[in-house]
Amino acid sequence: MKSGAGILSNANNVVIHQATMVDQSYNVQTQTPVLTVLFEKMTKGAGVDSSARWPPPKCFPGTRVKLTTKIQDWFLSHIHHWDFLWLSGPAGVGKSAVAQTVAEFAAENGILGAAYFFSRPNKRYKYIEVFITLAYQLAIYFPGYQHLISTKLAGQPDLVEKAPHIQFRALIVEPLLSLSHERKHVIILDGLDECDGEGAQIEIIELINDLVHSNISLPIIWMICSRPESHLKRIFARSDYSIQCWREFLPIDSAESRSDTETFIRGRLKEIHDRYGECVDEDANGSWPPEPATAQIVEKTSGLFVLADTLLKHIEDSETCNPDRRLGEVLVFFERSRVTGSRSPVHDLNLFYTHILSAIPGDDWPMTRQILLVSAFRTWGGRALAVQSMCNLLGITRARFYTAMRRLHSVLDIPEPSSAASACLRFFHTTFLDYLTDPHRAGRFFIGSPVNDYGIAVTTRLRDFVLLGLQRFGTTLSLSWVNKNRKEVQINQEASRALKASLSWSSGDIGADWASAQTAADHFFSNFFELFCVLLKYSELDDELLEVLRGFDFNVLPFIHDIYWLSSPLKYLDKLEPFSLVRVRSVSEWDQMLLSEVARQYPNVVPFDFGHPHEGGFFLLGDGTNSIGVVMDVQGQSTYFRYVFQKTPPQVWPVLQNTPIVWDEDSV
Repeated sequence: MKSGAGILSNANNVVIHQATMVDQSYNVQTQTPVLTVLFEKMTKGAGVDSSARWPPPKCFPGTRVKLTTKIQDWFLSHIHHWDFLWLSGPAGVGKSAVAQTVAEFAAENGILGAAYFFSRPNKRYKYIEVFITLAYQLAIYFPGYQHLISTKLAGQPDLVEKAPHIQFRALIVEPLLSLSHERKHVIILDGLDECDGEGAQIEIIELINDLVHSNISLPIIWMICSRPESHLKRIFARSDYSIQCWREFLPIDSAESRSDTETFIRGRLKEIHDRYGECVDEDANGSWPPEPATAQIVEKTSGLFVLADTLLKHIEDSETCNPDRRLGEVLVFFERSRVTGSRSPVHDLNLFYTHILSAIPGDDWPMTRQILLVSAFRTWGGRALAVQSMCNLLGITRARFYTAMRRLHSVLDIPEPSSAASACLRFFHTTFLDYLTDPHRAGRFFIGSPVNDYGIAVTTRLRDFVLLGLQRFGTTLSLSWVNKNRKEVQINQEASRALKASLSWSSGDIGADWASAQTAADHFFSNFFELFCVLLKYSELDDELLEVLRGFDFNVLPFIHDIYWLSSPLKYLDKLEPFSLVRVRSVSEWDQMLLSEVARQYPNVVPFDFGHPHEGGFFLLGDGTNSIGVVMDVQGQSTYFRYVFQKTPPQVWPVLQNTPIVWDEDSV
């Protein structure tokens, strides 16, 4: 969006019919479809009360009182000098805790319009979903809004597919224009710097600022929280584009931050003492820990809440149930950090992350790194994988998973085995992800750097995941995909036994095992080929990868089933041309049969041109009899893939040769 363009520059063309006739007691039954439409397209888990964020970061009692009181008074005021607040501060200073605290206050007082808590590692970052998510929440929290948005979506059902700035005007601004209000509601966007791309972040600020500049009276005020990234500071500081907003900055090492952090530390240590009283050595007065130890923690954290929180989670670690020993480890860490001459709490945080990871045995680290890699860059499409499904995809047993993760309870929310089938691995704070993906900070614990390309988070270690996926792909995923399309497979005992034997983490319940395998298979097919194409862009082929690709049977399943946005990444498949893994001409009798079948089924299709991938065409993928024909059909804005196979199903799925399945070629 161009600066100063004005989101309401064409507001004179906006027509809201019967604006004064809105029935605020709308019939819920007639409004449900709009919530369903929005729910299907929104970001799950971004709300203030979402279970995906539980327990959310929140100001500890007695901390950030001055700031939260000032913000809450602003919420409740009938006269607003500002309609827009930008709260900024370094990573780990407690911005999300402030946002959560004031959002809960707004909800309790009936003035919360909506809230979106961004999180890169937890896959809440897609700009295209932001205003849809806000609209869904407004339909729940804001009286009268649901009726208006239902009418609008009934007339324009494709609004949820429009560009974000169009959604902002149509889903947020225009419906709210017609609503009368006594008090303004607040919309909170926390962690804006984690939205996908600097351009998207700047456009959100411009949309809000242009709205505020327009002087149109809407029943909404805005609160944005973010790190003071350079591109954000530039847009707020531009002299040629005035941003009218209240600005608050949360420093790390201020007197107030240090005082609040001390309150937090002493309160949390008391909670640990109350919980593990019989497991700690109290002094003669029944106190724990000794005051010098508490004072050291207060001194070291210097107002950085994330460091304090990480240290205290380490001390409390329920895996060991030994606060005294863990406190001793923290004190030893302090002594070692003094040797380095550290004076920065951020530097101490890096050192402590290194200290935590250094405790992982060398034999366990490769597995730990693989799990961290997949969890950190799980923005590869779809929803995040539950722990058990992730392990079944990667061939990791339950015991190996918990062995690899046992030292990381202070930085990761690790589900118990009883909930691993549905719960995901969760980063407590993005600073740990930042550490892992910065080679200068993480050193030998660096797992890879993210690169935004076609909406995918790619890492320099992506090759490892692609290789592992190719090697693991087989009975588990094949069976689960067949079962998804042929439900009678599940009750077949031979197939069920084969599935259980192929899973690295079986639940013991055949229904749960099928569900876990199907989830892993869906994830694989939804993402793998796209990942593979992007890997080819950033990585050179090596002998190991080529050998795996030559041995991979592309007849197993439609490799790029139901993916419509691959025409751009496909151009990188030309790296496979010199090795004949991708081709448009025959190099064998098998190829001749495939090409004849392609010509029979699609007589007008032309060879695929890697220089012009948007034009579509056909190519052969694979080596020898492991090859398939792929036909890319471009229709308007959508891209469809068709497949030509030569092998029969029993060759593709040997384990199913003797199972009573009625095979329908059209299902593939």
